Amino acid sequence: MQVHGIAALAFLTAASAVAPGCSPGVMPAGASVTVSPHQTTVGLRGTVAFTATVTGEPTPNVTWSVPEPGGGTVDASGKYTAPANTGTFHIVVTSVADRSLSDTATVTVMPVIAVNLVPKNASTTTGGTIAFSATVSGTTSGQSTAVKWSVQEPGGGAVDAAGLYVAPASTGTFHVIAASVADPTKNDVATVAVTATPVIMVSLSPKTAATTTGGALTFSAVVTGTVAGQSPGVTWSVQEVGGGTVDTSGHYTAPATAGTFHVIATSVADTTKRDIATATVTSVVISAVSPVNAFACEPVQLTATVTGTSDTVVLWSVPAACGTITAAGVFTPARVTGTCLVTAQAHADLTKQATITVNVALERVLSVAVLPASATVVQGAALAFAANVTTACGTFPAGQ
Repeated sequence: MQVHGIAALAFLTAASAVAPGCSPGVMPAGASVTVSPHQTTVGLRGTVAFTATVTGEPTPNVTWSVPEPGGGTVDASGKYTAPANTGTFHIVVTSVADRSLSDTATVTVMPVIAVNLVPKNASTTTGGTIAFSATVSGTTSGQSTAVKWSVQEPGGGAVDAAGLYVAPASTGTFHVIAASVADPTKNDVATVAVTATPVIMVSLSPKTAATTTGGALTFSAVVTGTVAGQSPGVTWSVQEVGGGTVDTSGHYTAPATAGTFHVIATSVADTTKRDIATATVTSVVISAVSPVNAFACEPVQLTATVTGTSDTVVLWSVPAACGTITAAGVFTPARVTGTCLVTAQAHADLTKQATITVNVALERVLSVAVLPASATVVQGAALAFAANVTTACGTFPAGQ
């Protein structure tokens, strides 16, 4: 008498009963997963919305991940947030039903070139001079950090390669331009008031800035239009009571409460002349999607979002007995069932954290092998069968 796979059928029936509603993870022939866009470029801390197309699956469901530590983060909807460092990183989308089906996008994170010209507003008399300076940020290795200087209006004066502006013999309002040599489309513009008699003007930089509660910012002020014997200095103050403090060097310390505050630089020579900068102070908040359902030994993308700061990096941790987690938040449960608590911590403020509850279900049965697959036995004799079960956790004898 020959026996073919009877024990296998019985075991599969029993295994299905252990994890109701769980398919063995086999996709129909011709199934595929595609990510779009396949290749893109984004600036530091920029975002890109990726989409996944799944064919051949009745209920499309995917997970997202970034395999490189520090390569940015991607949430459950496919929104990628680039890190604060440059590099080439990858976004992986994987089918939940069949983890052998995946697709990968390539993201190049590049700095964004910006030009900052100081002072932004200045005044001088006809024929007078003003020394401008410009800094270029966001260049990569090998790119020039220099600027090309020009005056927008014909007859509006001249500016040399060092940024020294010489006013024309006529009065008026003119504009000095500093354009990046590396990317001439990126520039900054200063406004110059050329007057017949001296007029004091204060120019504060930066005009807007942001920090978190208790954080610090540094402002600088340039006074133009003074004459011999007049002080080119400023006094510093914060407009709002409880809006933080600023010292004599322009170093601002934010308060413990969030809000919008104003830093003032006032001319010592003429206290009616001043400039104001806006400081936006935010509280760091981290929130996470919880709870999350997962199968033992199968990776799942966890999502946490940091707001209130430009530093959106999340630091992940999980007890070793529960499993492992990558820097991108991809959690792989150990061969356990029950509840695992994963901690997401804000890099910008380590006191801010969120806890994600992961409900880990019994590992899914991917395949069952009955040994021997066939056998010949005489009537009345006994024959012992064994079964090996393969899951994402490995291959084990049935019942383990």
